[in-house]
Amino acid sequence: MIMQKNGKRSPWEILAKYPPVFIRLYAKERSGERMHCALSNQEVAIRSGLSLDSVKRISKLISWDDVAVGEARQFCHGCNFDPFDYTDRNRLTAYTRKGTYAFLRNSPHWNSVFVPLIKILQNAQIAQN
Repeated sequence: MIMQKNGKRSPWEILAKYPPVFIRLYAKERSGERMHCALSNQEVAIRSGLSLDSVKRISKLISWDDVAVGEARQFCHGCNFDPFDYTDRNRLTAYTRKGTYAFLRNSPHWNSVFVPLIKILQNAQIAQN
């Protein structure tokens, strides 16, 4: 990975740490003080301005290598995540420590969308180790 001279992580390192499948799994919005609702593919598509097919394709990727910069920006926006905002990254890191996917389990898309994405992410993590 490329490090900036001042010791901060480069944008490329940040994006490598937060691949599309990871960001998609944690795409949600607040529906109350502490309640979060997982976003459907259709909601991500509407928020991002991308087609539903593009959202589905990008969601399954384990790296940003095959995603144009503009598409990556739109996808992240649709998922309610800014990879360059430390508060978004910290929030995502805190959710991953629990590893339960509790808010996803309540989604009507749990079996059809999220379980396959979790398997993709787990397989990628196994391959890295």
